[in-house]
Amino acid sequence: MSDTIMVGAAETLITPPVGTELAGYFTTRVSEGVFSELMAKAIVAGPRPEPGQPDSRVAIAVLDVICIPGELSESIRSRVSQATGMDPARIMVCATHTHTGPEMRGGRIIARNEQWYAGLPDLVAGAIIEAAGNARPAHMWMGRDSEEGLAYNRRFRLRSGEELFGPGPDPSQVAGVAGPTDPEMGVVKFSEQPNGDPFALIVNYTVHIDVTGGNLISADFPGVMTEVLRSVYGPDTIVLFTQGASGNINHVPYLRDLPWPGKGIEKSRQMGRAFGGKALAIAEKALPGGCDVDAMQTILQVPSYPIDDVVEKALEDARAEAPGQAGGVHKRLLELIDEYDPSEVNPREIQAIRLGDAVFCSVPGEYFVEWGLQIKCWSPHPYTFITELANDQVGYIPTWEAFRRGGYGTTPIVSVRSTPALGQMIADGHFVMLQELWQRRGCCDK
Repeated sequence: MSDTIMVGAAETLITPPVGTELAGYFTTRVSEGVFSELMAKAIVAGPRPEPGQPDSRVAIAVLDVICIPGELSESIRSRVSQATGMDPARIMVCATHTHTGPEMRGGRIIARNEQWYAGLPDLVAGAIIEAAGNARPAHMWMGRDSEEGLAYNRRFRLRSGEELFGPGPDPSQVAGVAGPTDPEMGVVKFSEQPNGDPFALIVNYTVHIDVTGGNLISADFPGVMTEVLRSVYGPDTIVLFTQGASGNINHVPYLRDLPWPGKGIEKSRQMGRAFGGKALAIAEKALPGGCDVDAMQTILQVPSYPIDDVVEKALEDARAEAPGQAGGVHKRLLELIDEYDPSEVNPREIQAIRLGDAVFCSVPGEYFVEWGLQIKCWSPHPYTFITELANDQVGYIPTWEAFRRGGYGTTPIVSVRSTPALGQMIADGHFVMLQELWQRRGCCDK
């Protein structure tokens, strides 16, 4: 019985030209330089197909960008399928969610660099194709540990019953933090020898990547984390960072007086070094995690957000502000409302890719952490990791309660364009796929 599987890894540079506008805020930022390069990184795992047999390989590609529009994912996967024969439904394309990279969505406040964007599918597909081509027998080892102290739930419950992004201007009105975090860091490492140094790693953690800020292009803390791991394992090690359910999780220690940098390059360096150190410790203590792969895909039919009392209240608040003085979210709501069609139903993909004992569950938006924890709670697999902003981008996906209580990330039409039921639809869809993958899991000599 073999305890290895064919695994390839590759990366390619995707940094846009200086002068490209940066995504993530409601105001324009024009890039003035490059602090760290943006990359597209890929893992391809599974046996090479025999003639006449279906291709069972799976792939995960991660881009240092804010999100993945559906048409981009489709274009990348189509190119890879044409070149390799891989099934597009077994290829996951996801974003780290850096806020110091280019805008990925067209028709936004921030202009997309269309020339750069047009060349992106070939670059990313090229990395996946290269990974497929350099596959070698590899051991998959994996582990997890708790990493706390640098990620916080950014929603606060007020004594009035409302919820806010941050504690608001009067901390005396704060009743408490409005939700949990997910402190689990997971690592899957791929090495040619059972206890050898890895040639590639996947690191999964849950915290918004909006740390560096400013006007320099940057991969943010995953770039620093990669440097830390490469300082031990070598400069050619491929390190993928997949983002957990971080829709309401960020790096800010609200209402705590800590002697650390709050934001910027120094904060990004602190987090990257800490996460790199933790990932290193997990990798060094990792255990064998199987040697077969599988994948499933589900297409959800997702209604748009209805014009309900939550929308009416948001419009009332926006229109109550002085003309020309509406804030970013309210201003955007007023711009969008007249052309918004609540009757639309859109297909949205979710996907589960199993690498041995670990399953990566895709989410097409910014998923609130409570939903991610629910998926993990019900998973029969030894390791279950959420990978948000994968294959598509629908905006925020809050909990039911958050819609009613308000706060950034819950404003319909601006932050949320899909039914309030989408979070549950995704969790239930993954429940079914995880059960099916568990039932049909194989053994290494299958």
